[in-house]
Amino acid sequence: MAGVALGFLGLPALIKSPTARPVPTETVYVTVAPTAPAASAPGPSAPGTGASPAPGSSPSGSSPTPPQPPGATTTLTLPRDYGFRLREAAPVIERRSDALDFYRDSRTVWADNGGRIVALEPQEPGTLDTCRAVTRFVEQIPIDSLQTGTRFCFETGKGVLALVEVPKDGSEGGFVVLKVTFLGSR
Repeated sequence: MAGVALGFLGLPALIKSPTARPVPTETVYVTVAPTAPAASAPGPSAPGTGASPAPGSSPSGSSPTPPQPPGATTTLTLPRDYGFRLREAAPVIERRSDALDFYRDSRTVWADNGGRIVALEPQEPGTLDTCRAVTRFVEQIPIDSLQTGTRFCFETGKGVLALVEVPKDGSEGGFVVLKVTFLGSR
């Protein structure tokens, strides 16, 4: 009986062995950059857009993200099999799930859950009015065509609109960097 008890007492030491390999986790960084308002009006100032989470912290966190005013910009670094949700607030990055609005795999990016991607011509402004009016819908965009300066409108299935810009070419080190500017709703 003492051997059985000693065996159970020794079991946690084997499970938490210092030679056991830790499970690898992917780190996703979100950078939120405030933008200047288009025109100043008297009255209280708009709430801040928040700060970047510390490295290693959860990008979606447990506290809700406060709504952002139109024009608020967030820079996202998406690894393969990740995407984001956009609900009139800063985008929330997550691993692939049925709740995502925008998704990235190894070869393409695309809209999900009734969302749409609208291709913009280089001369077209990335404004709310343009994103509402242009109807050059595409199902997906190959990652190798995401070059510096590429811009497109993204609309969620709920009618939330954002301008998505590519600040640097394609997939660098397995990540796609996107600058997402919240424009408003349809």
